Amino acid sequence: MKVTQLSIEAFRNLREIDWTPRGGVNVIYGENGQGKTNLLEAIWIFSGAKSFRGAKEAELIPIGGQQAGLSLRFSDSYREHLGKLRLGEKKEILLDGMPVDSLPGLSGSLCCVVFSPTHLNLIKGGPAERRKSLDTVIGQVKPRYLSVLSEYQRLLTQRAALLKDAQMQPALLDTLDIWDEALCQRGALLTVTRKSFVERLTPIACEIYRGISTGREEFSLRYLSSIESDGESSRETMKKLLAERRGDDLRTGMTSVGPHRDDLEVLFNGISARSFGSQGQQRSGVLAMKFAESALIEQVVGQPPVILLDDVMSELDSLRRDYLLHRLTGRQIFITCCDPGQVSGVDALFEMKQGCLTGGGPLG
Repeated sequence: MKVTQLSIEAFRNLREIDWTPRGGVNVIYGENGQGKTNLLEAIWIFSGAKSFRGAKEAELIPIGGQQAGLSLRFSDSYREHLGKLRLGEKKEILLDGMPVDSLPGLSGSLCCVVFSPTHLNLIKGGPAERRKSLDTVIGQVKPRYLSVLSEYQRLLTQRAALLKDAQMQPALLDTLDIWDEALCQRGALLTVTRKSFVERLTPIACEIYRGISTGREEFSLRYLSSIESDGESSRETMKKLLAERRGDDLRTGMTSVGPHRDDLEVLFNGISARSFGSQGQQRSGVLAMKFAESALIEQVVGQPPVILLDDVMSELDSLRRDYLLHRLTGRQIFITCCDPGQVSGVDALFEMKQGCLTGGGPLG
C-alpha cells in the first residue's frame, strides 16, 4: 500500500498542504512543535482508527477554526482510492465517493502501522492500552471484528445499567440471562480472535527483538484471558463464570469477566517488562511488536502496510536504525525527526516549519 497524495485544508496547525510523497523512505524533519506528528496523524486517520495520540475529534480542528478538512489518495495492489474527511459542525467521510458512517468504517482500506513515543504505554501503561492496540491492528485486517467489539461494548454498558437498576428492582434479574447470552457470544469471539492474533504475532516479534538486541535477551508475549477454558469453549466458560460471579457483579455494578478484563503480557527473559524492563528494553520491545504487526498485516492482506515512525530514530544507535530500516525494505515509510542525518537510505526529504511543508526533490 502507498500514499500518493495528501491534501490538507486545515488540520491542527497544518493548513493548505498539497503533498506528493515518494514510494520509499520519506523523512519529515524540523524543530519540535512545527507539525511533523500532525502530518503522520493526518495519514493515520484514514486507517479507520482514532488519533494515535488519544485526541478527540474536536482537537483535530485548528484552534479558532470551525472545521478540519483532509483528502488522501492511496493505492493498493488493485486500484487507487480517494478518501475525504471533514470534521466540525458538518461531519462527512467519503471513500471513493461513497459516504461512510464513521471512521471505523474506513478500516481495511488503508493499512498502517504507527509508532510514536506514546506507544511506550503499551508496556508501561495499563491493560486498556494493550487491549486497544490489539483491537486496532486486528480491526485493520478483520474489519468485522470492530463491529463485534462495538456490539460487545454496548452490551457491557447495558448490562452494567441493568445490574445497578436490579438493586432497586429485583424483577429485572429475570432478563439477565438473555443479556449474558448475547454478551458471551460476542465476548468469546473477541477472545478467540485476540488469542489467535497474539499466537501469530509472537514468533515474529521475538525474532525482530533478537535482531534489535543482538541476541542478548529473550522477548515473549502472552495473552492473559479472564475466561481461560479447560476443555470447554470460551463461550461456555464465560457463561459459567458470569453465573458464578453474579453476586459480586450485582454488588459492584460491573461485569467482572470477559475480554474487557484481559491483558497482553510482555516479558524479557521470562520476567514482566512492565515491572523490570529498562527504558531501552521497553522501547525495543514496542518496536519489535510494531514491526511484527507490519509483517503479520502483510501476511494476512497480501501487501505491506504504510509505516509511520514518529520520533523513533533519535533513541536508537546506528546499528539498530539500520537493522530496522532493513526489515522494512519494500514498504513506504514516513519518518519524523529533528536531525535528518540520523536516517540512511532516504528517498525524499521534507522540512516542516510552522505547519508548512517544503522539499521533496530527488536526493543525491
